[in-house]
Amino acid sequence: RGSCWVNACIQSLLRIPDLQKRYSSGEHDKTNLIEECLYKIWKSNGDDGLKEFFEVIRTDTMPAGKGIGDSRELLQYLCDKVPFLDELMRFKIAYSIKCKNCDYREVKEDSVTEFAIATDKDKVPLIECIGDVVKPVEIDGWKCEKCEKTGCIKQQLIGTFPKAMMFHLIPLDGSAEYTSTLGINKRQYALSSVVCYNGSHWWTYGREMPPGSSWYTLDDTNVKEHGPKQLPLSNKARLLIYYRLEN
Repeated sequence: RGSCWVNACIQSLLRIPDLQKRYSSGEHDKTNLIEECLYKIWKSNGDDGLKEFFEVIRTDTMPAGKGIGDSRELLQYLCDKVPFLDELMRFKIAYSIKCKNCDYREVKEDSVTEFAIATDKDKVPLIECIGDVVKPVEIDGWKCEKCEKTGCIKQQLIGTFPKAMMFHLIPLDGSAEYTSTLGINKRQYALSSVVCYNGSHWWTYGREMPPGSSWYTLDDTNVKEHGPKQLPLSNKARLLIYYRLEN
């Protein structure tokens, strides 16, 4: 009870090649209780470490083992607590505001571990959704600090591209249509896992890297193999984790 969201998150993480390589070689931070548990789960194929993991992550906002939580919130929490994960998934973004009337420009930088996407249209290709987020938008009500005239161009920019890039699909009336590969700013990514939620239950679709391996449905103790070309598409997808193929 209350474990599906934890299992879905773990399954998605353990599809990331860098994490697999780290744990296969026995590397992990033994002083970090969360990573020690993740290592035990990996090494034992889930027979060891889960109980301790539940205890370590349980908070007031994440009632592990007592109710349905959120796989996305857990993944964000793990990045905050496990430096190796944070390094794999964190990337830089910037918000640019440029005055339409003069040369004034303001840029605010930040770093995040997910790229949020929301659409009110049905089956919009993921690359189009990304384009909609980063395209310049005119805002008429903004007032320039320099020339004091109104109107600006606002834009969100992606500054760096992580080894494992997570997209958060925010459920609106529409849906994003994802693909097994993704080309973004001359970087090539391959989809490694899809975390889904139907309103009461979380599960994961995943595959091993490099691309060409079979897809699996990973639903608690139920595991189903699909062919390598049978990408499980779902309008219940909430998280997509893409792995960068080149350095």
